[in-house]
Amino acid sequence: MTKIIHKWEIEQRRDIKRLRTELEKNPQSPELHLELGKALLRVFSPDMRKEGIQHIEKSIRLKPEFAEAIELLANMIMEENPVRGSRLAKKAATIYTAKGEDKRADRILNYAAMHYVYDGWEFLDAHDPVTAKKKAQRALNIYPYSVDARNILASIHMDRFEFKDAERIYNEAISDAIAQQGGKIKIEGISYWGETDTRPYMRARHGLGLCYINLGRFQDALKEFETLLDLNPDDNQGIRFLLADVYFYLGDKKGAEKYYKKYGGAYNYALFLFSTGERTAAINLLKESIKTESFIAILLKAYLKMFEFWKGRGIYKAGEAPPMRMHCNAAINAWNENIGFEKDYITSRNLESAYDYCNLFGPLWLREDGSYMFLLEGMNAAE
Repeated sequence: MTKIIHKWEIEQRRDIKRLRTELEKNPQSPELHLELGKALLRVFSPDMRKEGIQHIEKSIRLKPEFAEAIELLANMIMEENPVRGSRLAKKAATIYTAKGEDKRADRILNYAAMHYVYDGWEFLDAHDPVTAKKKAQRALNIYPYSVDARNILASIHMDRFEFKDAERIYNEAISDAIAQQGGKIKIEGISYWGETDTRPYMRARHGLGLCYINLGRFQDALKEFETLLDLNPDDNQGIRFLLADVYFYLGDKKGAEKYYKKYGGAYNYALFLFSTGERTAAINLLKESIKTESFIAILLKAYLKMFEFWKGRGIYKAGEAPPMRMHCNAAINAWNENIGFEKDYITSRNLESAYDYCNLFGPLWLREDGSYMFLLEGMNAAE
């Protein structure tokens, strides 16, 4: 079979041949070693990659302050040797800073930090907050203004119900992101979320909005969500689905109704209908919601049952916002009671989503008198 050689491949080979010839004439040129290294790396061959890195290293030996070569080498080896890659990134950044190229220095350090950030998110997703925290701290050691590294730390505090600490760190992340945008909340002409560099900033605002809900600061949460929708009207984060819930929390039933009718709301919309006296519609919607997402009903039942017990003991009054200690205990108890349902990846994710729902919206159900019996009625109807 005849191998098809693309035009770009012919051009690459010609370029490599030319650079080899020039290096034979001038073997001590750091610039030629760098250019040949770049050309070899573009071939996407393991052998060529190895030789390409060797030429880049040679260029640095010939010119120790060759920032462009140091930066490229840092990027190439970061995956296999993050410690050395980070050290080289810092060195390149120092050289660029001395030249007055601060933005380029920031970009290099941020890129190096993101290697640890990606690992941090993976460990957090795997329920290893200790290692996730170490990765985030390592990222901040490389680049103190890493927005996503702070997002990881704030997320860990959120999982621990340490909402004031989470609020502080999310605000730090947002301040860093705004500083990187020249002090502006929004830069016109940028595709927020579409451009991946903007996503850490948007994750920070989303996280802060959720944090404000947990703190009972619903007006502040609404402000964050409105800002996100202004940044990204396409709403890749699903912020629009939270608007009705925040209005419901605020007691603005007209606002809640507007957005529930527009975007739906499953469990929370059913609770809203129950609160407005539309019992038949509420039960029907709750029944369908339970059939679709049954784990939410299971964990929510366990969560609300704890407060029914505390009401009977006279230590909780119906309709009140739950003290944080009680909320934490009820949410964790709901999780522990039902962890046995975890059988595979799908059930694990469904349980986590149900836990997150109880954590965020359990207090909303507690505000409505009779919500526990309403839930039980819906569960019976769904059987």
